[in-house]
Amino acid sequence: MKTLRLIGMTLLMVMLAVNFTACSDDEEEQTIIDQANLIGKWQSTWEKVHKVENGKEVVTSDEAYTNGLWEFKADGTCTEGYADGGYTETSRWSLKGNKLTISYDDGYSDVLTINELTANKLVLAFEDWDNTDDGGLELDDITTTTYKKIN
Repeated sequence: MKTLRLIGMTLLMVMLAVNFTACSDDEEEQTIIDQANLIGKWQSTWEKVHKVENGKEVVTSDEAYTNGLWEFKADGTCTEGYADGGYTETSRWSLKGNKLTISYDDGYSDVLTINELTANKLVLAFEDWDNTDDGGLELDDITTTTYKKIN
């Protein structure tokens, strides 16, 4: 009888150990994007550019940048331009999760990652991919720009 109880307790301990190790918290935290926070006019404040060389990140620029402007409207249109003038382009935007797609009139689209979005702060990351000689794609650099809402 003691042997059966010992076997039963051993099995119970093994099952509990397996349950605890199988239930790890490996889920990635997802940035929750409130689309309403995106609507408005944004001016850049900082820009960081980093390249990926031999699998390692190399920062090529990390400095104040205040010339970029975005305006996102509730009707799905947006305007991109420079604070000092000279460039303005109107396009369409859509949001799925933390991916912001900008669709231009020429049929081309950019997909930006929203790293952070609050009522007053927006952080966008743009990945620049290059074609390789073998027909594949290679990540050239990532530009991460921080914006503040200006109205």
